[in-house]
Amino acid sequence: MRKQTFNTGIIILSLFALLFAGTSCKSKQKLAAEQAAIAYAQKVDQAKKDLLEIINDDGSMTIEQKENRLNVIKGLNLDDQEVQDLIMRAEDVLAKLRKEKETKVVVETEEQKLAALKNAVLSNFRSVASAGTLTVANNNISNALKLFASEDIPVLIIISQENGMKDYDRPTTIIKYLEYLKDVKNFDVEIENMVLDNNRKITEIELIKK
Repeated sequence: MRKQTFNTGIIILSLFALLFAGTSCKSKQKLAAEQAAIAYAQKVDQAKKDLLEIINDDGSMTIEQKENRLNVIKGLNLDDQEVQDLIMRAEDVLAKLRKEKETKVVVETEEQKLAALKNAVLSNFRSVASAGTLTVANNNISNALKLFASEDIPVLIIISQENGMKDYDRPTTIIKYLEYLKDVKNFDVEIENMVLDNNRKITEIELIKK
């Protein structure tokens, strides 16, 4: 009888142990799920903050920094509609910034090319005016003419301007102007404006007295 009672006690203890183990296992699973949910919520919240920083940034981040941060967020594959909507907005912002950057580069490049051409023209004008011999002057004139569409393109020289109104000297052509520089051996103008053709040859030039 005592032995039977002992065995029954062992069985009851074993059942309690199994029940406790099962309950403990479920508690750990529940805790792990809760922790995973918290971690996920934190990722979602941080992603939203980062995306809003990208969207509302006033220039403190470079385009490359924004792209890198956006790619990290997209790599998280967060299944949250607000995050997905913000990702689309951030992509639109970056697309606009890239286009603006490309346009700016094109404008800067064109300005640099125009500045280089102006410097080349002025350098040629000076070389004609300062040539020591007739032969050198004629060679310099030939080099200068290579920048122009023809020998007969108009040269306009501003002698005064007021309230947007310009007063010009008598019109001349580039070949005549270069011959004039050769004769007077003096150069006292700056380039006010140039018109170029598709081959980047000058078709009209406007000079202004210094």
